[in-house]
Amino acid sequence: MKPRPRRKSVVIIDDHIFLRQGLERILNATDEFFVCEEAGNAADGLDAVREMRPDAVIVDVGLPDISGIELTKQLVAEFPGVIVLILSMHEEAEYAVRAMQAGARGYIMKNEAVDTLQNALRDVFAGKRLFSTTVLDGTV
Repeated sequence: MKPRPRRKSVVIIDDHIFLRQGLERILNATDEFFVCEEAGNAADGLDAVREMRPDAVIVDVGLPDISGIELTKQLVAEFPGVIVLILSMHEEAEYAVRAMQAGARGYIMKNEAVDTLQNALRDVFAGKRLFSTTVLDGTV
C-alpha cells in the first residue's frame, strides 16, 4: 500500500474574513491541503508565515497595510521555497505582471477562486505558473 502524501500547509492573508473562512473550509475539506493560519493584514500574515512555515501562502493583492505584491516580495525574499498565490479583483494585466515579477507563482481572480483554487495549488506545487485566464489574453 502506497503511503499517503503529506497535506500541504497554507496561510491565507486577506482582509475579508468571509473570504478567508470560505477558502479555509474549501481547502480543509480536501486531503491535499489544510489552512494552518489566516490573517487580515500583511503584518499579521508575515508573522503567521514566520511562525507556521507553510508550504504556500495565498495573498490578497489589496491589503490594508501594504500591497499583496509588496508582501509577496518580502515573503519570497525571506522564504525562497514558499509558494505564493495572489488573489485579486483587478483584471488588468499589469497587476498579474507585477505579481509575477514579485515572485508569485500564480494570480487568480477572486471571482474564480472557489472553482480554481485547488487546481491552482496543485499546478503551482507541480512547478507551473498560473495566471487567471480572465487576465491573460497573451499579455503575460
